[in-house]
Amino acid sequence: MTTQADPTAPVQGTAVLACVEIGGGSLETVLLGPGPEVVRSDGLRVPDGLPLLIAVPGIVHEGRVLAASNLDWYDVDPAEALGLDIRASVVANDAEAAALGESALRDGADLVFLGLGTGVGGAVVRDGVVASNELGHGQVGFSDRPCTCTRTGCLETVAAGWALPTPVPDERLPVIADALARAVEAEPLATPDLVVLAGGLTRAYPALVPLLARALPDRTVTGTAATSTKSAAAWGLRHLYQQTA
Repeated sequence: MTTQADPTAPVQGTAVLACVEIGGGSLETVLLGPGPEVVRSDGLRVPDGLPLLIAVPGIVHEGRVLAASNLDWYDVDPAEALGLDIRASVVANDAEAAALGESALRDGADLVFLGLGTGVGGAVVRDGVVASNELGHGQVGFSDRPCTCTRTGCLETVAAGWALPTPVPDERLPVIADALARAVEAEPLATPDLVVLAGGLTRAYPALVPLLARALPDRTVTGTAATSTKSAAAWGLRHLYQQTA
């Protein structure tokens, strides 16, 4: 994936952070102002001089993407892979960033996050940090299908876009919700009452939210608090940036 930065991106004068979220089949830039100002753009729109923050679906370590199978990225600098000549101030896993963002948009609430898109991203946020990110691949036994992570039977094999037909039949939605509930209940650190269901599949099939609520009757299940962007990752990236500033 190679794109070019656009130095004429909007609100350059008021934006303070450029947050880039890379998905399995999309890329979005969110410019955050010092207050509630938000401007989103499809593609890469990074004004000169702004700190660059990146969320990517993969394993991240010390600013590098060690493995992102959906992107075919292995041990890469994500900014360099995007064709930029600047380094990112923050690089984070997209599910962790989105989970932290959902928490930040709810005044720091503890929560369990599930993001359904090309893959399945999940994370538990407690006291402003990610306590677990094993929901998508930490358990097996959901099916007998091989997963993109090379294991067999991960949650992704029954709840990710790559594993599902298009469109997803209505009768398949309760099966997905039940699998998600099983993953949440089986994760020892997933103790917060609040469960947030987000991602492209959730936008396409909003019935998944009430179905998951039915499957988790003792929890509070809701959709994303980020209604104008791909996810809440930008706010999670800002949270991480503020922690390191």
